[in-house]
Amino acid sequence: MVKGLYTAYTGMITEQKRMDIETNNLANANSTGFKEERSVSRSFRDLLGLKIKDYTDAPWTATQLGLMNPGVKLEGSYTNFEQGALQSTGRKFDLALNNGIPTTDDGTVNDNMGAGGNAFFATSYGTNDPDAGNLIKYTRDGNFYVTEDGYLVTTEGNNVLDVNNNPIQIDPIQDTTILGDGSIVQNGNVVSTIQVARFDNVQFLQRYQDNSFIIGDGGAQVVSTTAAEANASVNQGYLESSNISVVDEFVNIIAIQRNYETNSKAMQSEDDTLDIAVNQLGRIT
Repeated sequence: MVKGLYTAYTGMITEQKRMDIETNNLANANSTGFKEERSVSRSFRDLLGLKIKDYTDAPWTATQLGLMNPGVKLEGSYTNFEQGALQSTGRKFDLALNNGIPTTDDGTVNDNMGAGGNAFFATSYGTNDPDAGNLIKYTRDGNFYVTEDGYLVTTEGNNVLDVNNNPIQIDPIQDTTILGDGSIVQNGNVVSTIQVARFDNVQFLQRYQDNSFIIGDGGAQVVSTTAAEANASVNQGYLESSNISVVDEFVNIIAIQRNYETNSKAMQSEDDTLDIAVNQLGRIT
């Protein structure tokens, strides 16, 4: 009976963690370039149950009861890098990455890249960022601005980087055209090229706090820094929507709530059974 309480408890904890992930997805449904996070659950390893100290058989003989499972746990989460829809804004410094077929260097399809998701803008850390020593963040959010000094920056004020990891600075007064390969053209001249990073495995990227990703210890490695090598094009005047389906998230949340309630009722049932066993069985009337 106590095992039943623990099993129901693990189910409730797992559903609570899944709910945290789903609500975060739903909260970012309108965040530019946001990528859906998905959870993975697994059961604990099955254990062989033994009945010991049972004198119905030979003394001290352990009798096998069969396999028992002590519950479930959240194994982890992964990111769905599927590309979101492109929305026209008309702003010349709004940029969206549109990916082609994800392939490896030898031309074969790489399932690790996801459907059109292995291309990112590279940005620097802000001076007030607690992790500024890590230097570079990667994002699909192309909602950029130009400062009075001509630096191309994100909404958080981080510099957008070129193919050499240098901050991009242009003439803020001149008319600007950004080509599909990331080239920034002013007065008919290419003044800089926006970095479009591609990784060997995007699932090794770590989420960061402001809708971006970083390279963790022993994680993903940058294999190219140009749009052409990333099988992507830079689209001026567009922003990429999140790849969140609001309907799917609501359906998942309802399912999680029902699973949580089921585990809660199972725990209450186990508690009632324990109450009878402890307080009523064997009572002398």
